[in-house]
Amino acid sequence: MIPKTTAVVITAVLISTCAGGVSLGGELLLWYEQPASKWTEALPLGNGRLGAMVFGRVDHERIQLNEESLWAGEPFDTYPDHYAETLAQVQRLVLEGKIAEARALGAAKLTKEPTSFRSYEPLADLRIETERPADVADYRRRLELSTGVAAVDYRAGDARFHREAFLSAADDLLAVRLSTDKPGGLRAKIRLTRAKDMTVTTVGPDRLHMDGQIVDVAAPAARDDNAGGSGPGGAHMKFAGRLLVRSSTGTVRSESDALVVEDADQIVILFTAATDYNLDKMNFDRAIDPGRNADAVLNRAARKSWNELLANHAAEHRSYFDRVSLDLGTTGQDRLPTDKRITALRDGASDPGLAALYFQYGRYLLMSSSRRPGRLPANLQGIWSERMWAPWEADYHQNINLQMNYWPADSCNLAETLDPLVDWFTRLTEKGKVSARRLYGADGWVAFTATNPFGRTTPSASNRGSQFSNGVLDPLAGAWMAMTLWRHYEFSGDRAFLEKRAYPILKGAAAFLLDYLVEDSDGRLVIVPSTSPENSYLHPKTGRPVRITRGSTYHTTLVRVVFEAVIEGSRILRRDAELREKLIAARAKLPEMKIGANGTIQEWIEDYQEREPDHRHVSHLLGLYPFSLIGPDKPALVDAARKTLERRGFGGDIGWSNAWKISFFARLGDARQAHWYLNRLLCHNAFPNLMDDYSSGGRVFQIDANFGGTA
Repeated sequence: MIPKTTAVVITAVLISTCAGGVSLGGELLLWYEQPASKWTEALPLGNGRLGAMVFGRVDHERIQLNEESLWAGEPFDTYPDHYAETLAQVQRLVLEGKIAEARALGAAKLTKEPTSFRSYEPLADLRIETERPADVADYRRRLELSTGVAAVDYRAGDARFHREAFLSAADDLLAVRLSTDKPGGLRAKIRLTRAKDMTVTTVGPDRLHMDGQIVDVAAPAARDDNAGGSGPGGAHMKFAGRLLVRSSTGTVRSESDALVVEDADQIVILFTAATDYNLDKMNFDRAIDPGRNADAVLNRAARKSWNELLANHAAEHRSYFDRVSLDLGTTGQDRLPTDKRITALRDGASDPGLAALYFQYGRYLLMSSSRRPGRLPANLQGIWSERMWAPWEADYHQNINLQMNYWPADSCNLAETLDPLVDWFTRLTEKGKVSARRLYGADGWVAFTATNPFGRTTPSASNRGSQFSNGVLDPLAGAWMAMTLWRHYEFSGDRAFLEKRAYPILKGAAAFLLDYLVEDSDGRLVIVPSTSPENSYLHPKTGRPVRITRGSTYHTTLVRVVFEAVIEGSRILRRDAELREKLIAARAKLPEMKIGANGTIQEWIEDYQEREPDHRHVSHLLGLYPFSLIGPDKPALVDAARKTLERRGFGGDIGWSNAWKISFFARLGDARQAHWYLNRLLCHNAFPNLMDDYSSGGRVFQIDANFGGTA
């Protein structure tokens, strides 16, 4: 890992505007002149394990809470009968060019319900109800990235009010303080609420205990977001929250399921939570008592003063955040509230400081959603989610999204954020050994596009058709994810990490690929059946869209980079010489990357016509980024990659796709076009709180673009 004392200072000049202009940098502060009216306007806090979204409302504050491991469902994998035998028939049909027959057989026999799993769930809402002032003035709401503190200030009559909140990794809890300069001027009712599956009780005059257990009801008795099913119902994960209120000048008492504070100058609220999830088992564990664990954390913190808690938090937070500074200069736009800066940028204002802020915000979000005391990686929403059934279950999506989450980890001096990912992924690959053997009769391990904290390693998707197209056809998604570990070794040079963590996993990926490759009629080793994520081509005979092929550029690229990583790793570690020779021989038989008749990189092994030339996935350019198979030593491929990106179009509103294209053009040395896509993110894919709007429709938050843009 990178030493914590290492600091990187980046100074640059950047044109940051949607319509032209040059300017210079700003403060590391998101701020607003009004409370959040929507979740996508609230401000995020996180300590790697707990997440909070602070709305900043004057009289009815809402702080929406998450805990990283609170998932519905239970471990569940589906194994269709005679999978390997059916797969062999599908492979034969593909190699014979009988694509329609291959798809029909595969979709019918290689899929099985339930096709998917249940969702990541919100923990609770912390509600702080106060008297509504008649005349609020001078309202300010802000998030200080360098300290990880969210604050609200306003004036009502002759009194000033101040709130601040942080999520401490040092003490593993949320801390909130309300204060006023008017003696006895604070009155509040404090509650914990949740839509279902929990109860709240008062304990003494100053504590709330929240205890719950997710009870899943299977369709048709309850709605299932996945048409193919999400697994059995039942009483599943247990969770608990513990809250303490203290006030040195006022009174605190219990009232029903709430705590009431009266006549206070200051109110301090401490909250923590736990579940009975056990990473080692990748399951909930009835030997774990989440209430007892939460009590222990809260009791330790309760012995400390507010100033001690804040000092502990700030020191720990800054030990990560302060390692990197980015100065792009300053302009008058820096004095605007963040939401107005975004609007002004869309209208053509010059604001490079907003780009610097976005960069540091991505670092802030990564360290807030993936580090100790957390044990799980950042999911599709990082750690922040308010829906009982999140979009795409807020899963771990391994055909670009989870990879993109960790692109900034090393280059932005946050290597420790990889620790939860590596811990979870190591256990996932252990489960993947079972699936490789049961599904394919293969050595090594396998993992597919969608998975979760319970470690699903069989194909998963919303229905059987999607399970086949997005799951069965892409057993290399996990191998791509494994390359994140190799990239960390390349960046850090950490031989111990290579030997103990990365190499065993990569070796297992290579072993599976060796067993899965098939020799085609031209003597090439290809993945069969193969695909390119979520894209399709027009079948040359029928003109119909098809997603099945052999040896797609996406899959061949992944096979090549995994083989090369294991070959190099075996040389560095001086082991597995026989395996190394097998991989070298197999690599020589892989298809070469091709340039099509239109001058672009072929996405498919044949020069098929694309159904969607501007498709959001650009998986056939993995060799350009994040890998390095396309570079200055191959000018023809570089030129073809550029033409591919031009053909994909400069439009599009998918956040992670726009973020990916920043790095593509950066690799091509095209600053102007990289900057165009950075602006695209800021102008079209940024909610008012700068979190990523997945499709610029204002509906779905997905965090990968924040991380991809930062990278």
